[in-house]
Amino acid sequence: MPETLEPSRGQYVELDWTPTHGGASKAARSPRRYRAWVPDTVADFEPVLKAATSALCERAGTEIRQLNSEPGALLALEGMGRQLLRSEALASSQIEGLAISHRKLAAAEFGTLANYKAREIVGTMRGMERALEIGSAPGLLTAGSIESIHREIAVVPPLDRIAGQLREEPSWIGGVDPSVAEYVGPPAPEVRGLLDDLCEFMNRDDISPVAQAAIAHAQFETIHPFGDGNGRVGRCLIGVLFRRRGLAPHLLSPISIVLGANKDAYVSGLEGFRAGAVDDWVRYFADATEVAAHRSRELAEEVEGLQGDWRALLEPIRADSAALALIDLLPRYPIVTAAAAEGEIDRSRRATITGLERLADAGILTRHRNQKKGDSWEAKELFALLDEFERRTALRANAPSGGGAFAQAAR
Repeated sequence: MPETLEPSRGQYVELDWTPTHGGASKAARSPRRYRAWVPDTVADFEPVLKAATSALCERAGTEIRQLNSEPGALLALEGMGRQLLRSEALASSQIEGLAISHRKLAAAEFGTLANYKAREIVGTMRGMERALEIGSAPGLLTAGSIESIHREIAVVPPLDRIAGQLREEPSWIGGVDPSVAEYVGPPAPEVRGLLDDLCEFMNRDDISPVAQAAIAHAQFETIHPFGDGNGRVGRCLIGVLFRRRGLAPHLLSPISIVLGANKDAYVSGLEGFRAGAVDDWVRYFADATEVAAHRSRELAEEVEGLQGDWRALLEPIRADSAALALIDLLPRYPIVTAAAAEGEIDRSRRATITGLERLADAGILTRHRNQKKGDSWEAKELFALLDEFERRTALRANAPSGGGAFAQAAR
């Protein structure tokens, strides 16, 4: 159970629900009452945090800044920025029940795989990229900014029919209708005002960036402004704030891996926030942020080591060799085609293919032949490294010393 309870951050309102099932029985179509939660506004919210929680927020922020400032990490992860986004998109989607491998997602980006789930997760990745663009742009955040993230995510049916549109109907979690749901968001007429209020809070710069991201994320999930896709958009807002507040100008560590490692604790934390356990939620979120950033720094060292091993396999080799340029490219594109690689490394097609073949001969790449779409090359060791990164990050999130009050309560 949460340790620190303040007054609940909102109140229930009772409303009527009239089912629209045309073929159902009269009893199934009869109106029923339900309770919707209307959260308190946050534009001027001043969270009261324990000293230990504030210190953890500061440590987590420092960890992210170090990831973005250490020359060694930036050099090793320069091409991994996109891969970390893939990890975030995969983990965020997995929380919503959409799970595929890194390899399938990378293949989908090149159009070599038409998997429905992969295309939806590519949309989540586009949403993350849009979030970082918004975080880098000058000016104030608006509800339109958030709607644009939803449009990037909502790329497959039936979600594409409501892309970027705030809901005009009740939104609930669990159950077949709001009368039996686990949670019902605020009535639709309240959504626009609450979202504008949230943007005012996100535009502030007088609060810890980590605490601000924690509160903004929880408030967004409480509002539930879209008919679907709220979880993924809400986790994108974390990236908006970390980029906007200067914590992550280059690299965003995949916090969704940690949040999704113990989904019960994550959901309990969001519920606790509504109940007034703000300090506990911020502490849990900050702990997850620190774990994700620390593991990303470790990944930087592992990627750098793997690239060093690959270069050693090719020796002796000219410094301007296409093969060496491809080694620098692979962390960004662990599956690559000759056409894509040619433009990225600024070499001729012939030189690029020669470099890819040399890496394949050395066992660094595996060639996949495809007469229709063209051959592709895969760095299997990188995928193994990424899978291990996610496994160890999730394990660390569930370690006895981590996870905060909610994670420990959920075990």
